[in-house]
Amino acid sequence: MQQQYPPRFPQNSAPRRVFLFIMGMKFEKKALTIPEQIALLESRGMVIEDKAKAAHYLTNISYYRLSAYWYTFLENPKENHKFIKGATFQKTIDTYVFDRKLRLLIFDEIERIEIALRTQIIYHFCHEHGKNWYEEKHLFRQPEYCFKFLVIVQDEMKRTNEVFIRHYNHKYSDPIFPPAWMALELVSIGQLSTLYKNLRMGNAKKQVAAHFNIHENVLTSWLETLSYIRNACAHHSRLWNRKIPKSPMLPETTKDTWLKNLPEPEYRNRMYVVLATITYLLKSIVPDSNFKTKLASLITEYPDIPIAYMGFPKEWKNEDLWNK
Repeated sequence: MQQQYPPRFPQNSAPRRVFLFIMGMKFEKKALTIPEQIALLESRGMVIEDKAKAAHYLTNISYYRLSAYWYTFLENPKENHKFIKGATFQKTIDTYVFDRKLRLLIFDEIERIEIALRTQIIYHFCHEHGKNWYEEKHLFRQPEYCFKFLVIVQDEMKRTNEVFIRHYNHKYSDPIFPPAWMALELVSIGQLSTLYKNLRMGNAKKQVAAHFNIHENVLTSWLETLSYIRNACAHHSRLWNRKIPKSPMLPETTKDTWLKNLPEPEYRNRMYVVLATITYLLKSIVPDSNFKTKLASLITEYPDIPIAYMGFPKEWKNEDLWNK
């Protein structure tokens, strides 16, 4: 007889208690109505001046999603769920809206970087190694990386409705895979990042990095970080005080203006350094980019947002990177 999982034990029996202890605590919380959510927040010390407005927000933005934005307004230890004096529901909403605008701003600029990266990889590798260079195992650090990328391209070709792929498949049979200027249009920035990372060092790879005025290893690191940030934006995830799992590499030397003063080590995996990498890369893509102006305007629009949580140093506005 197949064993049932989790196993059935009599209520309050010793085996059941042991099983629950091993597996962890049982989740007992129940779903709360909107009025119950408001009452809970007030009982914990949050000031809610307009309950109807709060109910409207909680109806359209879940309590759980908003909890990430009022977390910074909790007293320590935060596990007690008690708000500091002056914590208001409106401050939570302001932080949420600030974060949303920040995501939209960043998402737009990462798109520019992605398109430029794709263009540079296609151009330099096609001119040096031929139109279907991505099928050449010797160009990769290890042959299996080539195989994995071909599987990605093959899967994307099956899924896509792009006219240019349907046209290629209908008209051509040799080679099976389309040229890089078609194939690479199918892959995401994360897949482009992985592709660049796994290509052997050579002239073409160096030329791609040179376009962005940065060393190849630094570009590899920055692309990994931006891929993560792009996915966070696409899934509407919180950014403003997020800790980046793999913070971008800090270059020792650069050909263009970079940060002179870095955040404290514990804040170098926050958004400030990410915003700096975006700003730096945009210089070679859109020299007259207004990204810095939009970012400064956003911060000015929400003066109560504690940007120190984002890793911003106190004198950040004096940096040449933000002014030139």
